[in-house]
Formats: sequence, C-alpha cells, structure tokens
Amino acid sequence: MIAVFLAAIFMLTLILVFLRYALNQSITGANEIVTILFIYITGIGSAISIGKDEHISINIFTDIIPEKFHKSIKILQALLIFFLHFILLIFCLKWIYTAGGYLMPATGLPRIVAIVSIPLTCLLSILYCFSILNNIVKEDTLIDTSNNGPNEPSNN
Repeated sequence: MIAVFLAAIFMLTLILVFLRYALNQSITGANEIVTILFIYITGIGSAISIGKDEHISINIFTDIIPEKFHKSIKILQALLIFFLHFILLIFCLKWIYTAGGYLMPATGLPRIVAIVSIPLTCLLSILYCFSILNNIVKEDTLIDTSNNGPNEPSNN
C-alpha cells in the first residue's frame, strides 16, 4: 500500500511539474492530494517501523545494562509506545470531532479524509505494540519449554 501511495505521489509530482513548466497549467487540488498521500505514507510507515523494531532509538542505555534486563527494557519500550499512541488516539478523536467537518479549499473534500490518518496510524501502532508484547511472551515460553531438565531423556 505504501508503494502504491509513493508511486502516486511520484507520478502526480511529475505530471504537475510538466504541466506547470511546459504548459503553464495545473491540476486543481493535486497538491492537496499529494499532501494527503504523504501524510498517510508517513503515518503508516511509522507504524510499520514500530512493528519491525526499526524506529529511532538510542542504544546507549541498553548497551550499558546487563543482558538480563534487555527483555524488561523491550517490554517497557513497547508499553511506553502503546500508551503514547493510546493517549494520542484519544486526543485526536476529540480533535476530529471539532475540525473534521470543514472542507479542503482546492479539492472540496472534507478534512476528515486527511485527519483520519492519525487515528488509523495510532491504531496500527497499538496493534504492533500488542504484537511485540506477544512475541516477547512467546520467546519466553519457547525458552522455558525447550529447557530439558536432568530427569528428561535426551533425543540422542
């Protein structure tokens, strides 16, 4: 989906540049559409980066602390990101109720088309946080169940 939006932005920008400089014309509302697509790409991309654990982080503290605390740090990190997006979701729903009904000047679309990207990306980020926490719990379960005790027979 991001690739489609990015391709649309690229094509629209090329068309707009050609029309503006070669034909001295423009497409009404195309700049607003490019902006809306960019907003969606940024929001969805940030949510995906949370899910892939590729968001910006400072590893200075995790490099200093012992390995046994890394799991706790990952859990804390996922919870902080979750609460940040949950609070942002609550506040943006109030904002949408106030500002969502106005129309955009060039396209005539309701502003809610652009504004809804914020709760959408907050929800995606929250889902990715649940996925991260679930993976941490599964990793811990796999480690516990794969540990053979002294009384269990080996597979040799």
